Amino acid sequence: MVTFNEVAKESGMDKSRQGSCKCRKFVVAIFVVFIVGILCWHIHHPRRHENLLGLEPGMYCTIQFRRDALAITTSTSPLTDVANGTKVSIWGKLLDFDREAILFEYENNQSIVNGKPQQERIWIPQSSILLIKYEQPENKRTLD
Repeated sequence: MVTFNEVAKESGMDKSRQGSCKCRKFVVAIFVVFIVGILCWHIHHPRRHENLLGLEPGMYCTIQFRRDALAITTSTSPLTDVANGTKVSIWGKLLDFDREAILFEYENNQSIVNGKPQQERIWIPQSSILLIKYEQPENKRTLD
C-alpha cells in the first residue's frame, strides 16, 4: 500500500508543503463549519420584533382570543369582550413578542391588594390570538 508520504516524496513535495496542505484543509474545514453554523442559527432564530402591523413593546392593546381556543362554538363578533358569559379579550401592555408568543402585562381584577388590582405578566401563544387591537398613543390608558 502506498502512503501519502511516499507519494509526496516521489512528486518532490517536501515536509513543509505537506504540513501547509494539511493546515489549509483544516482552515477550510473550520470555515465551512462556521458558515453552516451561522446559517443554521439564522434559520432557527427569527429576528425579534418582526411584524407588519407596527406593533412595538410598550404599546397598550386589546388581545382577542380565538373562540375555538376557548371552546366557544357560537358565532360572536371578533371585537366583543364577552361571549356566552366567558371573557374573550384582555387589555394591557405589550411587553415583548416574537413569532411564537407575546409577553403581556395586565391588571388582574381577581387579585386585589390594598384596594388595587395586581399587575401580572402572562405569556400568550400567538396561535391562540384572533386579533390585536392597539390604541393610538394619544388614546393610551394606563395600568396604574
